[in-house]
Amino acid sequence: MIVKSKFDLLKGIPNVTQYSSGSLKANEIDSGPKKIAVTLQMSERRIKHFTKSYIYEYISDIQDRKSVKLVTLSDYLLPVSYNKPNGNILINLKAFNTDDISQVDPKNIYACLVYGISLESLVTSRVKIPDTYSSVIINYLLSVFMRLFGKDYGLVGVYATEIPKLKFLLSCYILASFFGLSNSNEIYRKSSTISGFDYRPEREKIDKFDFSKIDGYIKALSELKVMPGITRYNFTAKFLRHLGLNFLPAIEDFSRFISILTASTVSGSTVIPKFIYTYNETEFNRVIEIAKRIFR
Repeated sequence: MIVKSKFDLLKGIPNVTQYSSGSLKANEIDSGPKKIAVTLQMSERRIKHFTKSYIYEYISDIQDRKSVKLVTLSDYLLPVSYNKPNGNILINLKAFNTDDISQVDPKNIYACLVYGISLESLVTSRVKIPDTYSSVIINYLLSVFMRLFGKDYGLVGVYATEIPKLKFLLSCYILASFFGLSNSNEIYRKSSTISGFDYRPEREKIDKFDFSKIDGYIKALSELKVMPGITRYNFTAKFLRHLGLNFLPAIEDFSRFISILTASTVSGSTVIPKFIYTYNETEFNRVIEIAKRIFR
C-alpha cells in the first residue's frame, strides 16, 4: 500500500502531516482529548454505528485518547490527518469554521474520530490490506466515474464501448497508485483480467502514462479518448461540485479512501456525504467489510 505525501487535486496539501511538537502545540486546544471524550459521552445515546464499542472504549482510556489532538490549523483544509512526528491523530476544528468544539455537531466529532483511527491504522501499517481487494475499490470508483462523467462523455450512450477501457485505466491507476505495483506487465495483466479489455493493440500508447499519479491517469483518460479533453481542473471541479472537498483525498490515497467511506457511514454526520454509498451499494458495503478489520 502506498501512502501519498500530498494531494495533487488539492494543490499539494499534505496527506500525513509533519508538524513539529512546537507548531502543533501552538494550534492545539487545551484539554482537547478530554473535551472530545466529554462531547461524545454526552451524546452516546444518539450514536449508532458498528464502531461504537471500539470508539467508546477508546475515549474512556486516558492513555489511548491522548493520541488524539484537537487542533485549529488554518493552513490545513481537511478535518482529519495523522501527524507523523509525534504519532497523533489530528481533528481540525478549522475545517468546521470554528475553534470551539461545542459549535460542532457531536456526530461530526465522532465521524472524525472514526476517520482518524482508520487513517492511523492504515498509514502506520497496523492494519494491512493486500491488493487482492483492489477489484472492490475499482468497481466502486467505476460507478462513481460513470455517474459523474458518463453523460458528459457519452459513456452511457454511443460511446458505451469505451467503458471496458475506462475500467482498465482505472484498474491500472488503483494498482499502481494505491497498492504500489510498478511492473507494467503485471499491472496490465491484472487490469485486463478485471476489466475484460484487451490492451495489447494500444500497449505502446498506454506505456506513455504514469499511473502512479492522478495526473497520469487523467491524461490517459483524455489522450486515449475515453474522456477526450478532460483536465485536472474540470476533473476536480466535478468532484467538488458533487461530492465536496472532503471526498477528494479518496481519489488519491488508499488509506484516505477506506477512512472516508467508513466515516460516511456515521448517521447524521456531514463530514462526508452519506449518499456516496448509492453509487454502488454492493461494492460500498464490501469496502466497509474491509474497514471493519480496523475496529475489531
